[in-house]
Amino acid sequence: MKILTRLYSLYIIAVFISLFVVFLVPFLIIAQRNSWHFLALKINYYWAKLFFKLSFIPYQIIYHTKPKKDQRYILCGNHFSFIDIPAMGLIPLSFKFYGKSSLATIPVFGYMYRKIHITVNRASLRSKRDSFEKAKEALDYGFNLAMFPEGGIIAKSPPTMEPFKDGAFQLAVQKQVAILPITFINNHQILPDDNRYLFHRGVCKIVVHDPVFPNGTNNKEVDELKHRVYEIIQTELNNANNLHAGR
Repeated sequence: MKILTRLYSLYIIAVFISLFVVFLVPFLIIAQRNSWHFLALKINYYWAKLFFKLSFIPYQIIYHTKPKKDQRYILCGNHFSFIDIPAMGLIPLSFKFYGKSSLATIPVFGYMYRKIHITVNRASLRSKRDSFEKAKEALDYGFNLAMFPEGGIIAKSPPTMEPFKDGAFQLAVQKQVAILPITFINNHQILPDDNRYLFHRGVCKIVVHDPVFPNGTNNKEVDELKHRVYEIIQTELNNANNLHAGR
């Protein structure tokens, strides 16, 4: 069984690399202009679907409400596994990731990621400020944003999340944009964060919740919005994994 798991994992890694090579030139070209990024993000949706299909990872998306394509959202999801990133791509919305600047250091991929998405070095106040302004500009331009508000794969005991950081909710309050909570039910079982990079068979289950709108424009609303979104995602995780609620 361990040999089959390793072979399956190597196959999925090969699929990822192959798709990266196939889509490399189109993405390099489209990345050059902000107005072309809508096309890049649409292609990314089909890339994600193709990745899951070729990797023989079935997925199920449960919509409490179908997102409206003419409305802007900040997608916020729990983050226990690297597969959360392509799984987020299965949501049919044009969104830019707001993520760690370390991804931008990966050769070739990092260049495309930096050009299309928004990177932030959380150790730098200037980087955080500049990235926040770029995120607001992206919303103004008509893009959605996708963020993992825990700040990375840092949960000590999945499926219990770590406390959320403020960034996504400050953006939502300042720009009066709805948060779209996303729950990745079992990605941490398909690809655990244990530094072995072994994939396990399973259905990738995703829940897209009702959008949560800010009720005000002050700092108190940032905390309240953050709490509401946390509770929505954590309650779904608790119910799916038969856990008692608790933050």
